[in-house]
Amino acid sequence: MAWDFHSLFKAHAKDITRYLQRRGTSADLAADFTQDAFTRMMATPPGAQIDNASAYLFRIARNAAINHNRRQQIIPFVEDPEAALLELADEQPSPERIAICRQELRLLNAFFSELTPIQQQIFLLSRIEGRTFADIGKTLQIPQQTAYAHMTRILVRLKLRLDAQAA
Repeated sequence: MAWDFHSLFKAHAKDITRYLQRRGTSADLAADFTQDAFTRMMATPPGAQIDNASAYLFRIARNAAINHNRRQQIIPFVEDPEAALLELADEQPSPERIAICRQELRLLNAFFSELTPIQQQIFLLSRIEGRTFADIGKTLQIPQQTAYAHMTRILVRLKLRLDAQAA
């Protein structure tokens, strides 16, 4: 639907801003959220079914204010943003963590190579592809219970191997 944004803005902008201010939003933020509501409405796909443009604009602005308030509760105001950035945790793994992960990967690779081909397929289908045991049974032409029993033995062996490695 094509809207006349100029007419919509003239008709509703002040009302939306006042509505947000009555809900506790500052005048500056209310004006920003109002403008954001119109911007988002302009970005709405042409085929979108919007029956009431005014209600849609109010809802967008209200949601923007709510989201802003939630972010403010989660992220407290910081007086020195540069210092705050220095205090953030580095998401890069430490060299020690990288070494541990590589060691675990080598262990898992060695463990996987010890499995029989059918066990390897069951493990991949179950844990990597997320398929059910019924589906695995059909795919591999084995009973569902057999697929489940194989997976149980694989996981028990893997846990024992990891526990032994940790000790």
